[in-house]
Amino acid sequence: MDHPLNPRTVWGTAGNYPTPEQSSAPPRPQLFIKNSNSVIGDGEPLRLSGSTARRVVCEGELAVVIGRECRRLASLDEAREAIAGYTVANDVTARDLQAVDGHWARAKGLDGFCPLGADLITPRNAPAWRDAVIRTTIDGRLVQETPVAKAYVGPEALIMWASAHFTLHPGDVFLVGTPDYLLPHREDAAVLRPGNTVQIRIEGIGTITTPVV
Repeated sequence: MDHPLNPRTVWGTAGNYPTPEQSSAPPRPQLFIKNSNSVIGDGEPLRLSGSTARRVVCEGELAVVIGRECRRLASLDEAREAIAGYTVANDVTARDLQAVDGHWARAKGLDGFCPLGADLITPRNAPAWRDAVIRTTIDGRLVQETPVAKAYVGPEALIMWASAHFTLHPGDVFLVGTPDYLLPHREDAAVLRPGNTVQIRIEGIGTITTPVV
């Protein structure tokens, strides 16, 4: 099933929230690309049965959609004007593949590994992203709850930095990064198995629900 947003490129951001292992921002944004075939819509199943991945986790994130072609944006205001809107994403990741591959193409890009909200909230109608809180649950159990404002680098700065290196196109999606998991179990509590249902909610932006099969 084609996603209504049909992104040409999905940009992910690594290391953009504080964790016990990383208490300061990286020297520059750590961007990576997710396979566009990984995108699925709200309510579509994430199929893990028969997958090559064995340890798969969910990552709730704010997603920002580019509204116009842009290159070498000169200011945060220009970057803000390039934003078409916001939605909710799940940057599904296979930790076992991430560990053995030494890169993230397979671990982040398998089919279904980017559930993405279809409802695009325009900047005019969205709350200030700094006021939004990411909440991720698995079968109703809370595993993430963090304000987007905790991100080291905000959406405008990510877009501005990326535009210095790459041409950005309408429909491109930026995932702003995922916060740490809640104590005491942290990531162990976010491992997905067939039969789970993942829900990610960002108040004022939207909710996506993903059954795992």
